[in-house]
Amino acid sequence: MISASGYLLSIIIPTYNNAEFIADTLTSIHQGITDEVEIIIVNDGSTDQTEERINAFYREKKCDNIKLISQKNQGVAITRNVGLAHATGKYIGFVDSDDIVCPDYFTILLPKLKSGKYDIVEFNLTRDINKLYQNKSDTKNSLVQQEIILTDDNYAPLLPTFRAGQWHLMTKIFHRDVIGMDRFEEHRRYEDVIFCPFQYFKCRSILKIENKLYYYRLNDKSITENIIDSDADSIFFAMRKMYNYVNKNKAKRTVATLMIINCFLEGRKLLRKKKGYYRYSESMLNDIQNALACCDTKIVKKKIILKMKYPHIDRSISEIRYKIISGCKNLFFRKVF
Repeated sequence: MISASGYLLSIIIPTYNNAEFIADTLTSIHQGITDEVEIIIVNDGSTDQTEERINAFYREKKCDNIKLISQKNQGVAITRNVGLAHATGKYIGFVDSDDIVCPDYFTILLPKLKSGKYDIVEFNLTRDINKLYQNKSDTKNSLVQQEIILTDDNYAPLLPTFRAGQWHLMTKIFHRDVIGMDRFEEHRRYEDVIFCPFQYFKCRSILKIENKLYYYRLNDKSITENIIDSDADSIFFAMRKMYNYVNKNKAKRTVATLMIINCFLEGRKLLRKKKGYYRYSESMLNDIQNALACCDTKIVKKKIILKMKYPHIDRSISEIRYKIISGCKNLFFRKVF
């Protein structure tokens, strides 16, 4: 069954100042596209030649299944929400405007979506374009895939997914009924971590394709290369959202614990990268205590439980270590120079 619009799949592409890569991204998408797919590009107030490059690309390709929306700069979360508001397909996918999909992206995914069996179809990404999936005619059954079936209140099949904690939005195709009225948290980074885990709890059937169908380009504009002060706050927000959810949905506690722990460890790491040590704010300390209280500690390493149980000590020890190392470095440079 295809949606009333006739589209099976809507691909949402948010873009901001990606003139250098946008044409490559669109080229990769159009090499296998069909009229069952609509492309929704949302230009988030680019100040470079991004929109001109998009228009030039489509002057050479007469396509009726393209929506180009321009808006003032509002951030990627709002931009994706605008895309969702315009998407009409039965399924929804996301592609970043500096990335590449494999040549067989649609050939592989569309038959899975047409079956209507799955709430989410997911696949892997690579940061090495040479490892992007290629269908070789001399290789039979080269796709590696597995179904994840959820029944009643048994969420154990989700444990490997939540343990891996790979919440990249671009590697998931969602049934629009799964997303429902959910939207990305505005003015937050790491919006995929805040959004994706909760979609899995609504599913009955998931298809996981192990192959790398998506090339994630590392560049100096990426979040991982540009940590800001509020990034740890966004991760702790995701953790807070999950422990509040668990308090109302006890059956999902064990699986959710894995996401909570991943958020704690990631937030901790971001603080150290940005501040030099585990500089938890008072609200973070409160979040850590509340998170630990709702966790299934049987599946958590004791070392992590201790760090969450005594975050003041964790913070103090890391601060002392940071000051000693910084002092030694300063002393060394004084002697050398």
